Amino acid sequence: MTKRKAVMSADELEFQDSPVLAVMKHYGSPLTRDEYLAVCYFGTVGPDDKIPVDVEETFPGQFRRVTLLETPAAPDRIQ
Repeated sequence: MTKRKAVMSADELEFQDSPVLAVMKHYGSPLTRDEYLAVCYFGTVGPDDKIPVDVEETFPGQFRRVTLLETPAAPDRIQ
């Protein structure tokens, strides 16, 4: 018989980057943008839907869409 995982308290979630990210990690969900949107919006927002920039800024860094203009250039020593 497997042991059930304990539910996190609000105090434990308070220091996380995102409560949704904490839930995904707790339950072993894949840490992808598609999965984040599915969990966060209960499947009502798809990965190709347009999300306002101010909402996108609230997402954890690894789930944000970054344009090429926002991506920092590689340093000269790497090029």
